[in-house]
Amino acid sequence: MRKPVYRRDGLYGFTLIELMIAMAILSISTMAAVSLHFGTARNNTNGNIITQANMLAKTQLETLKNLNITALGQGGPFPNADLSSIPLISPDGQNGGIFRRYWTIENLGTDARRITVTVEWGRIRMLGGQRHVVISSNTKGNGV
Repeated sequence: MRKPVYRRDGLYGFTLIELMIAMAILSISTMAAVSLHFGTARNNTNGNIITQANMLAKTQLETLKNLNITALGQGGPFPNADLSSIPLISPDGQNGGIFRRYWTIENLGTDARRITVTVEWGRIRMLGGQRHVVISSNTKGNGV
């Protein structure tokens, strides 16, 4: 075992190298904790946005399923039109927000339809670009 280093006045102490190593270990562990914190916050925000988009799609799908089948119509610019003409909505369905919601109605026979609701939102390209949630359901007659 090594002998402790003595100062001239006889007191024990740490060497400069020991202090630098301790500071390096402390700074690396602090950076890891901060990185974990920011990653968790980002994932929570993304999860919240996906939940809001899912609820917007489900709400619109249920509204459309409760309409008379003859009253069902397309919602949004079709076919292959510019989606930027669809107004942005907020999570509560009001104007102004980050979401675009539109739907398609597909005939499945004489009195049955497939309803597909899509909710899209834009993100910064580095964070995944354009994201979307798609929910689809079949309906026959008036309501489900």
